[in-house]
Amino acid sequence: MRSSRALIVVGCLCLMAAASSIAIGFDKGGLPWLTPAAAALGSTMLIAGLVTKRAGADGAATYNPARGERLVRVVTSGLVSLGVVAVLVALVVAVGEARGHAILHLLTGFLCVGLFAALAFPWHPRAGGGAATLRGMVLTLLALAAFGGFMESLGGAGYDAANDGHRIESLTTLHSIALPFGAFLFVAVPLGVITGITVLIARATRHGRTVRT
Repeated sequence: MRSSRALIVVGCLCLMAAASSIAIGFDKGGLPWLTPAAAALGSTMLIAGLVTKRAGADGAATYNPARGERLVRVVTSGLVSLGVVAVLVALVVAVGEARGHAILHLLTGFLCVGLFAALAFPWHPRAGGGAATLRGMVLTLLALAAFGGFMESLGGAGYDAANDGHRIESLTTLHSIALPFGAFLFVAVPLGVITGITVLIARATRHGRTVRT
């Protein structure tokens, strides 16, 4: 179990480093290959850690569907509430180009929340299987990306009208702190979209087989 936790932690750190490099522009430096290498290594380690952790426990026996659904509802409600607060701050506090900055992060945050809800509520794979592991990983990444997007929106509202200076120091500091979480966007959204399409295709295929029989 310790080895699986280590794989998950190191994998997340590699993904955060790769996504932060893309967001900040470090990937355009002298060693651009480091970014895709970190992303590939992080994804591999994260998936391996999750699969190892799932294999080391009796998922079917320990998983409580009711608790899982409550957790999904709590996370969704919390993210939506944070998004509403960020909307109000973007409209009331932000000025000039900083408002566009805040709204851009808002859009990415709500995109991640939408993908989270679209996958979490209708998709319930069998506990203990690979699909359940994938669901947990994708939902976690989307929740982190949504949280980061809304926090960055709150922080972006603190810049000045030209969006290059600190007007409200506490908010701009929040933007810097939230940057690693927002960086999950580069992994979470493509993975969420691909997973959603795969789930839809699988359901359509099963439905077609049911109709024919």
